[in-house]
Amino acid sequence: MATITIASIQEAFNHTDDLVMRELNIGEAKAVLIYLETMCESAKIELSLFKQLRRETADGNTSPDLEELLTSAKVDLCPSIQKAVDDLIHGRALICEEAANRCYSFDVSKHYRRSPAEPENERSLTGNRDGFVEHLQSNLNLIRKHLSTGELSVRYFKLGKNANRQVALVWLDGTTDKSMVDEAAKRISALTSTHDLHPGLLSKQLRENKFSIFPQIFNTERVDFASALLARGRIGVLCDQNSSCLILPVSIYTFMLTVDDLIQGTWSSMLMRTVRVVGLLFGLVLPSLYISIVGFNYEVLPFKMAFSIKSSLESVPYPPIFETMLMIFIFQLIAEATLRLPSALAQMTGIVGGIIISESLVQIGFVSNILIVVIALTTISKFTIPSMDLRSTTTIAQFFLIFGATVLGFYGIAFAFIGILIHALALEPFGVPYCLPVRSFER
Repeated sequence: MATITIASIQEAFNHTDDLVMRELNIGEAKAVLIYLETMCESAKIELSLFKQLRRETADGNTSPDLEELLTSAKVDLCPSIQKAVDDLIHGRALICEEAANRCYSFDVSKHYRRSPAEPENERSLTGNRDGFVEHLQSNLNLIRKHLSTGELSVRYFKLGKNANRQVALVWLDGTTDKSMVDEAAKRISALTSTHDLHPGLLSKQLRENKFSIFPQIFNTERVDFASALLARGRIGVLCDQNSSCLILPVSIYTFMLTVDDLIQGTWSSMLMRTVRVVGLLFGLVLPSLYISIVGFNYEVLPFKMAFSIKSSLESVPYPPIFETMLMIFIFQLIAEATLRLPSALAQMTGIVGGIIISESLVQIGFVSNILIVVIALTTISKFTIPSMDLRSTTTIAQFFLIFGATVLGFYGIAFAFIGILIHALALEPFGVPYCLPVRSFER
């Protein structure tokens, strides 16, 4: 075991002011208590060490053993300077006896935890009201309460050079394919980062196809939703200091689900999923259909409707792709602004900004009336998709369809849509078909 000295610990922390040291007399031996006052709770130190030390002294015990003296539930021996520094950073206190070259750490960490309230971004009408918090052990506790079975297995990882963040892999043994668990553990272990660890970085590491536009890792903040997916053979990845759970492997069907679908009856669940699928299709094809019709194929519309659309386009000096991209960009700006502003200002910005800008653009001849309706319906349709990742994918795929419609009309839409569909059907994250309900009913 390497020699741990007070000077080496001070040097490792660059002589920071919140590193507290206190000399103690333990029988005839001398020891030093070391802790970071910003990470530790003084009441826990009093309970775990000082009360027991006074009791031992009052009983006439002149040489109590350090490991037996501490009343903390978990006492670890520190074999190196690096282990001692890591324990201090994570809210543990050290008690070192340099004469005997012994150093023990015990947990006295200070916690500021919020209650597991319902996530703002994943509201449910019939589900539970608890969500993940920024503490790994609390999140595992919540999952174990939902899945009260001995089959629930947890594997820990230490990742990140600077942050040294703890990551947990969670699955149901006997329900989840063991080969998928091993592959997920292999990919997590291969992650090397000097920066702070977060679910986005883990998601990139766990992706099957790094260049695919489709999301391949599902992200949720709901405990009941994550537990339901784990019970169906999925794997969960939890990261300390983050309030979300990564679920894998998943299909595109998973991104269209909500926790209400798992609770409600079959017919109502199917109805709502059908509405979301229609919203997904509208969000994909409506702008490209508009470009194809006004640029190539007026004859597909009734004569009166075609005449009305043609007359509204007479004052627009730009090609359909320009006005379409302009309106998509403006509506994306409004949507982004409403997400960042406080709720009261967000409603005003969304309604007033959308109405005033759209009306002004029509009056000055930048866009047509019908395009305002098309883009508004497209934006609303995309917001029926529960997953933000899939909404972003829909926007990217929308641009491919718009480009195809601009070049070849309906043929361009068909070619672009078939190309996107082939790519989605070819994806197999962790060996599971991405279009699982469509491509294979057996797996």
